[in-house]
Amino acid sequence: MEFRTRPKSNYLLDAEWQELHALTTHWQSDMAYFGDELRFIDLLIDKYFISLVDKENIAVTKEVAAKLSDIKKIFESLYQKVLKHLRHIENLMVDPFASDASAFRNEHTMLEDELAAFVKNFRDIKQRVFQLTDRVVKTEKQKHLIGN
Repeated sequence: MEFRTRPKSNYLLDAEWQELHALTTHWQSDMAYFGDELRFIDLLIDKYFISLVDKENIAVTKEVAAKLSDIKKIFESLYQKVLKHLRHIENLMVDPFASDASAFRNEHTMLEDELAAFVKNFRDIKQRVFQLTDRVVKTEKQKHLIGN
């Protein structure tokens, strides 16, 4: 899922509204997917919460939790921006003179850059959460095997 798909040419200046609409709709779908992923990560953390706050994991858990909280805030804001942008382009498709096309294209560029940064940060935090929970699961498995 790479958001930064625009070529280095004048694509954004030359693209038809329908093409930009399709791209924005794709962003909306991807953001919904990221929302599902964030909910899954929350469930994962809830399931292993006791082990994650163990003295061995507490420092890393605090750091990851803070970054995850930041990612959630960015997600909410960005998702709303994508929805607003989608409505904006739909209005332009109905009435091309409803607003400044140049301003819309600049908005599109900035949104695409924000999405690309979000995806990078999301992937990083997701990897950290999975590494942390994987370590916890392995530790619990070892404790269970030793206990029997």
